[in-house]
Amino acid sequence: MALALTHGARAQQQGLDWSQLSPDQQRILAPLREEWSSIEPARREKWVGIAKRYETLTPQQRERLQTRMRQWAELNPEERAQVRERYRLLKEMPPEKREEIKRKWREYDSLTPEEKDTLRQAYPSRPPKP
Repeated sequence: MALALTHGARAQQQGLDWSQLSPDQQRILAPLREEWSSIEPARREKWVGIAKRYETLTPQQRERLQTRMRQWAELNPEERAQVRERYRLLKEMPPEKREEIKRKWREYDSLTPEEKDTLRQAYPSRPPKP
């Protein structure tokens, strides 16, 4: 019994190997295939959980998820760390500040491509704060 628990604990620490995923999970998580072995076990478990809920998503949510996975897979480790840090900071903000950011994003998102381009030219990207 102790051996089974030890093996189970080790498997949990290592996370699921790509070959252990079901064909449906592999299809859903395909954008992450190339880097799957380098993903931390806890994050693999999160992705598997998302794959399990995939069928409950609307077509628009599925498309958004697939797009985000492809974008995530294209990021290098430093960019991913920056995204995680921004997410952490956002989660720590007071709810009213988060709502203000969401409102501003919706306003920006509703602009035409030309208006967005004008804004980008008026406010060039700033380097991230240290």
